[in-house]
Amino acid sequence: MSEPNRSITAADIRQWTNDVRIPGQPPELSDTAALLIASAYVTPTARAIVVRRAAMNLPMPSPTSGYSELRRTQRSILHAERYLDTTVLPGVVVPVVKSRLSGLTRRREDARRAVVIAKGIFPGGTRAIRRERRENIYLELDEREQLFAGLLCTPVPSRPTGARRAGTDAFDKVVGVIGQVGGRGPRKQVEEFAAQVFGPDAIPSGPLSRGASFADGYETLLFVAGHFYDRIRTNPAWLSDHFEMQRVQVNLHAELAEIASDTVALRALRVDLDRAKSNAGFDHGFTEHIEARENALRPVWSELIDRVHALSEIAATVESAAVELRLLDEFDRASTLDDRIDHLLARSGDREIGADNTRRLSQQVRSGEEQLRVYRDVLQGNIAQLGPGLQRELPERYEP
Repeated sequence: MSEPNRSITAADIRQWTNDVRIPGQPPELSDTAALLIASAYVTPTARAIVVRRAAMNLPMPSPTSGYSELRRTQRSILHAERYLDTTVLPGVVVPVVKSRLSGLTRRREDARRAVVIAKGIFPGGTRAIRRERRENIYLELDEREQLFAGLLCTPVPSRPTGARRAGTDAFDKVVGVIGQVGGRGPRKQVEEFAAQVFGPDAIPSGPLSRGASFADGYETLLFVAGHFYDRIRTNPAWLSDHFEMQRVQVNLHAELAEIASDTVALRALRVDLDRAKSNAGFDHGFTEHIEARENALRPVWSELIDRVHALSEIAATVESAAVELRLLDEFDRASTLDDRIDHLLARSGDREIGADNTRRLSQQVRSGEEQLRVYRDVLQGNIAQLGPGLQRELPERYEP
């Protein structure tokens, strides 16, 4: 998935959401992508402010360890809390587990302060706050709290339990205590027991051999959307003057935030509909009503997949265009060198070779520029796919 120029289809994305796994070893989402996805959990007004700050390239809060590690910390905390509530552990192990849990909780609290207080990001003076409020770029404290809660739900690949390298001191301490209590068993078995307490996210992992797995299909789709968003916005071709018009036509930050908002809303509806159907299974009329509402939602999932697919096509287009831009840069450097050669040849009376080189390079440059015009046309079509109103073939179910 992370390979540039690979052709991705909407069927591929749908299959990834069904499998709850994407191929390869994709990089972690950028902080900006994580914040835009987390904005799905705040009010529309606050979401617009997050998008506006991203579009204006204004600073946003970020914990030291990054948002992907924050999500893994949160999952480890929840996993350990559930395990302590439902499982009887040896008495000597419980204090070590609780100590590790306290350390994870402190780490999460440090990240919360970095986001909510956001020292150096949002102004503290009354005059500066009023100015940012007038410009609609100021997030209130309660909105930052909501944003942090959303960041605890942003997508991140799960770590496989079996792939472990040097871990933390706290984890090694847990492993050592469990090993003493359970006997001198193999190290791998002791690690697996400890991983049951905190979950695989607490264990630093090695390479992912079977791709990146996620909690559900909705999280998979959110990660794929953020992945292609990152690939587009960091591509030098997208940032060049050649695609200035296209950058104006589509707000990538708003597109990712809207995809995230619709995906989170659809997942919440899916949970509520399943709960309602389970509680009213004896009432056939009510069950039929719920099924009718489910059918009404069916196009939404397909539309979300198509919007993410459009992002993937934009990424592929600008990555191909980046190759052409690199070639044009080489031609420009060659042209400069050629001018210097022409100058020397002109003084010696031999002008024909320099003219031939100039014509050859000019033809190559024109060819590269023509190819960029083709890419602009293709990109125009990619952007058009982000809009509504396309006819889509619907799957049997709308949820992953």
